[in-house]
Amino acid sequence: MSTKKLIAEQTGTAMPIVSGFSATEYAEIHDQRMALIRSYNMWFAIGCAVAFGSYWLILNLSLTIGSRPMLIAGTIVASAIMVFAYRAVLSIDREVVGYYPRIVYLELMLGYDFYRDYLRRRPRGNSERSFVEKCEHIRFETPEQLWAEIYSHFSQKDFPGGRRLSTHFKRATYLSIALFVLITGLILVPQYFPLAK
Repeated sequence: MSTKKLIAEQTGTAMPIVSGFSATEYAEIHDQRMALIRSYNMWFAIGCAVAFGSYWLILNLSLTIGSRPMLIAGTIVASAIMVFAYRAVLSIDREVVGYYPRIVYLELMLGYDFYRDYLRRRPRGNSERSFVEKCEHIRFETPEQLWAEIYSHFSQKDFPGGRRLSTHFKRATYLSIALFVLITGLILVPQYFPLAK
């Protein structure tokens, strides 16, 4: 059964004509969502560039002056920058998730099923599917009541970042830190444990 028919049955009346404002709001929310996604991709890319740039700069400087503490400090600083970039991605992603109740509300009002279908099909996304299904079975008489019910069902915990975000952010962070530690180790270990001649 289509959403429009479902809403009409729930209200006991014909589906009201949805104002152009709702369709405009729907488009604007998706534009804002995409802007946030671009933002966290940019933050991560900048974080990677700064981390690697600072690491190679401190590495070259420490090798030039022969400072082991500076080399270790460079590894710590670069690793901290990578962790900060990843935490920024997670933080911005929480803002993206914050749009979900309004997106679902507007889709129900407009009769769309684009993003709800996307949430239902998330791999390992049982909590996302559950949220959408709860919203679709809400009994309401006014749009305000529908919005209040949807918002009451919403929880950020139902949309964990680890399941939402592509694993390439986490893998890139861990691999970058491992690379910093490996290079530092390859430089320092022979100094403390020289190979037998």
